[in-house]
Amino acid sequence: MIVNRQLPIFVGLLLACLFPQGNAMPLSNVLYLFSEVQGSVLLDGEPVEGVDIEQEYHWHWSNERQTHSVKTDAQGRFQFRAVTTTSWLARFMPHEPVIGQRITLRYQGNEHKGWVFTKHNYSNHGEVHGRPLNFVCELTAKPVANPETETFGICVLR
Repeated sequence: MIVNRQLPIFVGLLLACLFPQGNAMPLSNVLYLFSEVQGSVLLDGEPVEGVDIEQEYHWHWSNERQTHSVKTDAQGRFQFRAVTTTSWLARFMPHEPVIGQRITLRYQGNEHKGWVFTKHNYSNHGEVHGRPLNFVCELTAKPVANPETETFGICVLR
């Protein structure tokens, strides 16, 4: 019977879609587009208050772009909450996640590239091998590529 031969194939495909393998697709419904960020901004090793910090991302799957802004406190600290979403289509449709991430620092008329990265998964802390995004950003530093983390900017992970 044709139906009996096609049933195992159908069940296999259904299971493959419902339980995808690899780290690109988490088993939960929550998709992390940008993990929580904490950091501090320094100028010659001293904390800087009032630095404008801009976090932006571009989720290519839905062509969604968003920007969030904060200022550093008296100790030079800043924080962004995790950016999450839900999408049943993105959750079950096979694709490679592509989320462009950027953190820009603005201080005394100068703009500094803090973090430039392209995320290829939806995992919490999936940016850099499960490490939390806890940065130190030295305004006198030159932005550089970090081959270990595949990132670019003046912000380095603690």
